[in-house]
Amino acid sequence: MATADGSAPQTRAEHRSRQRTGGRRGRRRPRLKTVLLTLLGLGVAGVVLGGVALAIIYSRTEIPQPNEFATSESSILYYSDGETELARFTGGYNRESVPLSQVPDHVQKAMLAAEDRTFFENRGVSLTGTARALWRNLTSDSTEGGSTITQQYVKNYFLSHEQTLTRKFNEVLIAVKIDRELSKEQILENYLNTIYFGRGAYGIQTASQAYFAKDVADLTIAEGAFLTGVTNAPSLFDPAYQEGNQERAEARVDYIINGMVEEGWLSAEEAATVEFPEINDPQPTTATTGTEGYIATQVRHELVNEIGIAEEDIDRGGLRIVTTIDQQHQEAAEAAVADNLPEEPDDLKVGLVATRPGDGAITAMYGGADYSTEQLNTTTDAHLQAGSLFKIFTLIGAVEDGISTESVFAGPSPMEFQIEGQDEPYEVRNFRDAQYGQVDLREATAHSVNTIYVQLNEEIGPERTREVAEQLGLPEDTPGLDNELSNVLGPAAPTVLEMSTAYSVIAAQGELAEPYLVSAVTSENGVYDYEHTVDTDEVVDPDVTADVTEAMTHVITDGSGVSAGDLGRPAAGKSGTSENNKSAWFNGFVPQLTGTVGMYQGDGTVAMQDIGEFDQITGGTYPARIWGDFMRNALEGEPIEEFPERVGLGDEVEQTVEPTTDDQQETTAEPTTDDQQETTAEPTTTEEPTTDEPTTTEPPEPTTTEPAPPPTTEPPEPTTTAPPEPTETGPPTDPGPPEETGDPGETG
Repeated sequence: MATADGSAPQTRAEHRSRQRTGGRRGRRRPRLKTVLLTLLGLGVAGVVLGGVALAIIYSRTEIPQPNEFATSESSILYYSDGETELARFTGGYNRESVPLSQVPDHVQKAMLAAEDRTFFENRGVSLTGTARALWRNLTSDSTEGGSTITQQYVKNYFLSHEQTLTRKFNEVLIAVKIDRELSKEQILENYLNTIYFGRGAYGIQTASQAYFAKDVADLTIAEGAFLTGVTNAPSLFDPAYQEGNQERAEARVDYIINGMVEEGWLSAEEAATVEFPEINDPQPTTATTGTEGYIATQVRHELVNEIGIAEEDIDRGGLRIVTTIDQQHQEAAEAAVADNLPEEPDDLKVGLVATRPGDGAITAMYGGADYSTEQLNTTTDAHLQAGSLFKIFTLIGAVEDGISTESVFAGPSPMEFQIEGQDEPYEVRNFRDAQYGQVDLREATAHSVNTIYVQLNEEIGPERTREVAEQLGLPEDTPGLDNELSNVLGPAAPTVLEMSTAYSVIAAQGELAEPYLVSAVTSENGVYDYEHTVDTDEVVDPDVTADVTEAMTHVITDGSGVSAGDLGRPAAGKSGTSENNKSAWFNGFVPQLTGTVGMYQGDGTVAMQDIGEFDQITGGTYPARIWGDFMRNALEGEPIEEFPERVGLGDEVEQTVEPTTDDQQETTAEPTTDDQQETTAEPTTTEEPTTDEPTTTEPPEPTTTEPAPPPTTEPPEPTTTAPPEPTETGPPTDPGPPEETGDPGETG
């Protein structure tokens, strides 16, 4: 059935559906205003809730403890003046903090121009910079900083350098807190003392020394602009690092100077005069290089073992250590070795040490040319046969026992001495079989006459020579130290420092003082406040040392030490040379200073012959020359002091019956060549040192984190093992009995 308009009739279901549809079209839509208000409400609620959450997070965020890096500060070693730097222990972080008052205002402003020109206005963060960094970090694979100086300080001082959103978020919160709790000046000071400037330098003061060899207080405008600019990327702005850096650094300096002008911190006229500064070449700053490395390692050993300072505090505690090293003396020592030691062979080794008699202060220590290439200290770790230096111990024993230095002995060569229990006699020779008639002990000392001194040792008993050696400070366990008749000729092997200490007793009129390198130690936190106190012990009567000293003056004026030259003041000394010229010494003093030189070649087993102008290296050759040059330069400007007058102790002994000798011509004058003394056919009962070949000792254990660390063990007891490789070896600890005992080379 059709409808009136001709369409098909609707079913009841269709009709109901149409009614429902038509009804919906007639409902009113929600107003736009309502929607916007709803969204705004939700947004406000979100902001409020976010703000509340952020406030809760902020309130619960605590400023962390500074990281280990931030609190690490170099310990600085000074020369004896307490002002001139000698070396430093960095512990991996070379830093020396200074107060902001020592940083020139133009340097402070240069840092702001380079890193944060709104520093004094912002609240510790830069919203635009942080937002930009966050967007870059979210939308790309790269990371970006965008930090204020306060944020950089927080990152360096409290947090890690990890570039993550979490670290960045913490950085912002802590920076805001820091800005509220610290003054801007304190933040800037901490920042300048924390950041890295390249060349291993942390902090503005250390950087000033690294690039310009001056304190931060003395920086020019140009130097300050360079330093504050280099922090951005030292590897890109340090001209010494790579090609192209010079141009980048110049552009960076221009940017900073222009920024200072724009901010009103520098006038255009001043800016126009600024030229790119002259920058020093990189220099080693740690305690493991050059001659200073030997001193620093010995200082560390003393700090730990004698004073009781923890290794951690030495490396990172910011200690200020005043040493006993006199800069003039140290420079004199280095120059004396450099000017006198032959260039060839290149494995000649010298140890030189100087000490103050009656005090023990070590004023100079030359333990080698460069610690980074050879860690064995030739003054403290190398044990050398002392040769005729031991004759002085015998002479002291004789004077103590009532024998005058004017006692007369015959000095033929060879001489035979009968040893109890031995079938074969002990034969002793002077150098080149030089013949001496009746001469007193002063002349025998000047010319180091073997046969006379063995007679004297027999007279007092060789155990007395050993007693005196120990009395003057030589350790009881010195390699080769024994009670045999030959001990007067020096088969024992002490160190250079030990022999310097012993001869200082004579210079100090009988007072023994232990050697030391550390005069004072302080720290800013007050934990350490150490000052060395001198403790002496009278071990020899002053009258005895007066007579012995007078005899020793002849060594320099007309004996085996004439090549030392005139010091222009009273001086006394003694030369010494071991068997086969494997070691050579000169040990001498003036009243206020003792200098000791020991010399050897390679690992100490090499006979030093045909070197330079000499066929044999003896104590009277290069060692005496080095000693003389050192003493003259070290003592320049010091007052001339006199020795005590000779007292004339004891009875004059005169030997009237000479032992059996070969029939040779006598001489009363010193031979024109080195007076090398020889002994042959050492008695079989003589206690020989522990090894035919010398052994070596390792240096004390250094524990720094610096490059080129030395060996990791303390010097071992002498052994019979073969010497290690030359780069880690030293001279002999116990070279064996002299085949040609005595003092083979005391010239003049």
